[in-house]
Amino acid sequence: MKKLLLSGLAVMGLLSTTVAARAEEDYWNMSDGYAVMQAGYGFGHKDYKESGVFALGGGYHFNPYIRGDITVGMRAWGEVKHDDTKVDTWSVPALANIYVNVPWQKMGLYVMGGLGASYNKTDGSSYTSGDSKVSFAWTAGAGIDYRLNKCWSMDLGYRYVDLGEGRSKLKVDGVHVKKDIRSHDILLSARYYF
Repeated sequence: MKKLLLSGLAVMGLLSTTVAARAEEDYWNMSDGYAVMQAGYGFGHKDYKESGVFALGGGYHFNPYIRGDITVGMRAWGEVKHDDTKVDTWSVPALANIYVNVPWQKMGLYVMGGLGASYNKTDGSSYTSGDSKVSFAWTAGAGIDYRLNKCWSMDLGYRYVDLGEGRSKLKVDGVHVKKDIRSHDILLSARYYF
């Protein structure tokens, strides 16, 4: 029984090594550095409403399973709700992200997380005056990427994003109103390898 179990484990180890090498060969036959372009839609969370999402950045594949990038984005057309008033909001987040990939042929599944900072700006309304703040930001998500050729790959992913606070000042008494800027984002990313 022990010999059968050890033989089975040896065969499984050999197969997994072969599959991993084949996955690496299929998935990662390109250079390590890349530029990334992202566009998507944020569905908002609680007091923060929908927004458009755009970002540019650069990154590096450390190996077929781990990559990282730094992105600077623009989150436009957002709104923060305060009582019956909606205040236009926009943000400029800068995030350092780490991705853990599971490659398979030309595809890869990943989970990711990121930390950084966001400059959040609110416009004025009839009851409030605009204000701005730099806040701690973080994100977590998952997705799937597909290698188109040696130079390009595409990525479709989900991310939960917390960009900190959006602040407004009430015109009547000057009190600051703080609302969390949080969103569920769907992002389409294109990576160019050089």
